Amino acid sequence: MQFDFKHINVVSIGNEFFDHLNHSRVSDKSLKLNRLRKVYTRHVTNTHLTFRNKLSTILRDFPLLDDIHPLYTDLLRFVFDKDRYSFSLGQVNTAKDLIASIANDYANLLAFGGSLKECKALKASAVAGMFSVVNEITPGLAYLEQLRQHMAKLPLVDPDAPTILVSGYPHADKTRFVDGIVDFSAKSVAFVVGFSGYEGSMRCQVIDGVLDKPVFGDCDVVVDSLALHLGDAIVLFFLDVSGTCGYSVADQVVFFHSVKAVFVDRPLLIVCDESDLMQVSEEDWRLIEEMGGGVGEEEVGFKISDLRSEEGVISVKNVACERLLYQSGRLSCISLEEARVMRNKYIVAHQELDDDEHEVSDLFLDPDVLSRLEELEHEEGVKQSEEEQEEDDDDDDDFVIAEERFTEEHKDQLVAIRKIQPLRILIAFGFCILVGNTYGALQQ
Repeated sequence: MQFDFKHINVVSIGNEFFDHLNHSRVSDKSLKLNRLRKVYTRHVTNTHLTFRNKLSTILRDFPLLDDIHPLYTDLLRFVFDKDRYSFSLGQVNTAKDLIASIANDYANLLAFGGSLKECKALKASAVAGMFSVVNEITPGLAYLEQLRQHMAKLPLVDPDAPTILVSGYPHADKTRFVDGIVDFSAKSVAFVVGFSGYEGSMRCQVIDGVLDKPVFGDCDVVVDSLALHLGDAIVLFFLDVSGTCGYSVADQVVFFHSVKAVFVDRPLLIVCDESDLMQVSEEDWRLIEEMGGGVGEEEVGFKISDLRSEEGVISVKNVACERLLYQSGRLSCISLEEARVMRNKYIVAHQELDDDEHEVSDLFLDPDVLSRLEELEHEEGVKQSEEEQEEDDDDDDDFVIAEERFTEEHKDQLVAIRKIQPLRILIAFGFCILVGNTYGALQQ
């Protein structure tokens, strides 16, 4: 498959084919007829080689239609016409053969030129004929150049590579995470792509700048393309509970569900900075807990980490990479319910140990904190049954997220989200029928 289009050279059009022609003037009187025949034949041959090289470069640089991944045909959907693309390349190939034929015919005629005037006329006719062929395919060349300019702007995305999709409203924690794990290798107006290694066993692709805003109604072209054509991928949703991003928790929950409605078959991981936990009200926590329900059966993980430290950033990356390595396994992170218990324990510990904040932080970041919490809950007889009571709720309640906290605008947005997936299924089904009918017609 062809992924990198930046190597494609500029397509020459019209008079640009003559840029490299260098026909020295011939002193007609100083040369004998036999010598003049060879000079003019060399002019025709050089013209043919110049035209052939430019046309061959086009055929070499532009990939065959079957070698372009569907991800890129979707990204180029507004300028990419498969039929016109194939037709234009076919014109270039035909023109190359015609020019070779013209050059060969006139070279044979020049070998038997009877006079100086006749040789000059044959050379002029040969060059004019070759240029006429190129001029005929100018519309196709212009289309290929327009397409090349759009292709050059596309970042280098490998649809088959394990991918981390970074989402959430722009804020410091998200930027700090992205900058801390990868050096970006490709940039475009739409988004940026980079790669990050994981324990020497996997090179993970990181994409940022795509999911920086909610997706309602008709999906963005880039979002649609990535959702349909990426292989193994996980979506990291960075939740800013402090509100410094300029949006409330309720707004971010709506954002999260809009992403979840598009990436229905992808695992999702909610990432939150630990230092912001103390600022979360109980009402906001009810909203956050509801983020685990909704469309699809994929598990939604919740990762609390110190995103202001290098260790915390790497911890989040490792969790995401482990999930990509073991798609069939459980998320290597805590659940939303476990996060709620941790937060309550954290608050109690903070109240009892005001003079030793460092110790509290160490307890919170202990990798064995889950096993310790389980031992405490066993000793105290604490049983969490809230999730079991909610399992029997109707499917229509998937997006009921603390309604008293949402405005009418939030409710309208969630209704729009619920309509996205059935519409996408109908569009995909209709497209399959269209492709099948077209293929049947071509076979006939």
